[in-house]
Amino acid sequence: MLGSGPKTAPKHIESLPMFPERRKGEYVGSPGQHKFYKMKPRDWFVDPQIIKRYCRETNLTQCSPPPRRSELEKQADRDARGRPFRVTVYRAFIPDPTEPNFSECNYNNCVYAGKEVTPQSDAVFVYAVGLDENFPQPPVRLPHQVFIFSAYEPVTVLYSTAISHSNSKWRKFFNATMTYRLDSDILKNYGLLDFQPKTQKDLPDYRAIARSKSRTAIWIVSHCKTQSNRMAYVKEMQKYITIDVFGKCGEKCEVKDERCVEDFNVTYRFYLAFENSFTTDFVTEKFFKLFIDDTHIVPVVRGDVDYNREFPEKSLVNAADFRGPKELALFLKHLEENEAEYSKYLEVKDRYRAVEIDRWCSLCQYLHKLWSLPESRRHRVVDLREDLVLGHVRTPPPLINAGE
Repeated sequence: MLGSGPKTAPKHIESLPMFPERRKGEYVGSPGQHKFYKMKPRDWFVDPQIIKRYCRETNLTQCSPPPRRSELEKQADRDARGRPFRVTVYRAFIPDPTEPNFSECNYNNCVYAGKEVTPQSDAVFVYAVGLDENFPQPPVRLPHQVFIFSAYEPVTVLYSTAISHSNSKWRKFFNATMTYRLDSDILKNYGLLDFQPKTQKDLPDYRAIARSKSRTAIWIVSHCKTQSNRMAYVKEMQKYITIDVFGKCGEKCEVKDERCVEDFNVTYRFYLAFENSFTTDFVTEKFFKLFIDDTHIVPVVRGDVDYNREFPEKSLVNAADFRGPKELALFLKHLEENEAEYSKYLEVKDRYRAVEIDRWCSLCQYLHKLWSLPESRRHRVVDLREDLVLGHVRTPPPLINAGE
């Protein structure tokens, strides 16, 4: 596992659960998929002064969980609406064995209405992966219906002609989005950071953890040729520091090799969480994997996200803060040689845990708020190509110090 624990049955990192089992974990695995644990937001009291001092709320960092709505408030929703919102799930690619469950949501006046679009469907949830011209499109979108385009991965890897073809019949069919983009109607990515500070007695000795590490950086990667040109970037960094590369683009990860199995978290100071494309707002799941209990390794990030705006200062190292790979590598070397400064990164990072955004709860809340708007404001058309592709897959910065 990513965190500490008994060294039994080591696994390659790419087969690890998204979020290993923890004290506050809830099992949400399903057959045929990688099993993972959905970490819950903090459910204990934290002094507001502590929150004010140490946490800054952003789109992707949550200082306090949303307040729970009472059963009376939920009943008022049902009374006002008269009937629940009917949600249809329309999937073009791999069938999803799980059904939407709204029972535990803050806004829960929604029901699953199956896989067939009917005039009674209020919301039609459409998975983007594999969506192409051969997949049958409903003959009409009725005025009361919301068709939601759902994509959690970058548009560069969706294998969807609905996005890639300028004349696709799907291009202007949707009227809502659920994606990783921060300007989506409904945000759904690989997670948020939730402020979960430890009590003083539970704080580990971060300087001792820093002293115990023996290697600089690790990168586990399966896609070698990418739009972000990350392989060339890392090769430049390797001229100045040691970066161990594992996976399809590096060394094979052997079961007995402790550098890349269960205790890489103990051995390495930094983990490279570099995006395979410069796609607006997308954050890889490998970044969020590093924010679980007892995971003392600092993420180094590179992508088309404003990391400094969205995440806590000193919880990561952002490649965009440096002129190129050489400068970044030398900064990591500086932290490696300065125990106090490096341990501060570990301390700040350890105040946060990754939590999942529940897509069905977010969808139901969106439907409630949309229904409360005047009818004239409920109608819009999403241009998939304009809104998600054009201008939103950026050319990565040049390697300005390559060859120095």
